[in-house]
Amino acid sequence: MQFISSPDNKFIKLASSLKIRKYREAAGLFLVEGWRSVNETLTRRELIEAILAAADIREELDSNRLPDEKIMIVEPKLMKQVCSTDNPQGIAAIVRKPQWAWGQVSASGGLLVYLDRISDPGNLGSILRSCWAFGVQAVLMSPGCVDLYNPKVVRSTMGAILNLPVFSDVGPAELVVLKEAGFALVSTDVGGGQRYYDLDFRIPTIIILGSEAHGVSRELKDISAIKINIPITPGVESLNVAAACAIIVAEARRQRQVSAEH
Repeated sequence: MQFISSPDNKFIKLASSLKIRKYREAAGLFLVEGWRSVNETLTRRELIEAILAAADIREELDSNRLPDEKIMIVEPKLMKQVCSTDNPQGIAAIVRKPQWAWGQVSASGGLLVYLDRISDPGNLGSILRSCWAFGVQAVLMSPGCVDLYNPKVVRSTMGAILNLPVFSDVGPAELVVLKEAGFALVSTDVGGGQRYYDLDFRIPTIIILGSEAHGVSRELKDISAIKINIPITPGVESLNVAAACAIIVAEARRQRQVSAEH
C-alpha cells in the first residue's frame, strides 16, 4: 500500500480528471466509485489500475479480496476531490476500459440490443444491467447516446459495464451489414407493430430501442423488417425505455431457454 497526502499526486490528479469525458477517452480509463461498484470490478482484476481508499476506512479493507499492491491510502479530504458523488463512500478505483472484438458480434448469431440516441445516464445503466442479466450478447450504441463511461452510467450498471460487450458510435450502415449477415432487425414502435411476445426471438435478432423523447428514428424503422410493441393499459403513458428493454429481453431469454430445454 502507498499513502497519498498531496492533491498533486499523480493518482489523485488522474482520478480527478476522469470526471471529464475527453480525459477518459484520452487515457482509456474511467473511475468506479463506492464499495459495491469497486467490489464488482474484482471480476475483472486485470483492468484495475489503482484503488484509492480513504485513510479512515483502512480497517474496513479486505486484503484477501482487494489487490493489496494496487491500494493507495488517501487523506479523506482528497476523496471529495476525486469523486463525483456529493457524499463519497471513501473508496474508488481507476479502471481500464474493457476491449471487445466486433467480429464476435457478427459471429454470435444471438440476441443484440441497439440503442438509438439514449440520453439519460440512469436509463443507459439500467438497460445494460438488464441486458447482462438476461443474456444479451452485446449492446450497440448509436452516435448521440450518452457517454458509456459517464459516472452516473457507471454507478447504475452494477458491473455490467465490465462484463457485457458494448460498442459505441454504431450507425445504420453497420446494422445493414448485420442484417445481411442474418440478423432480424426489430424496432420498438408504440404506435403499431405486433405484440412483442408473438415474435420468435430464437433466431439472430437485434432489438432497436429509441430515445426517451423521440423513439426509434425513421431511418432505423425503414431498415427494420419487423416492428413490435408492448401492450399496456389504455390511457397509460408509454413505458420508460429501460423498463421496455427489460420486458422484451426477458421474453427473449424465456423463449431461448424453452427452446434449449426441448
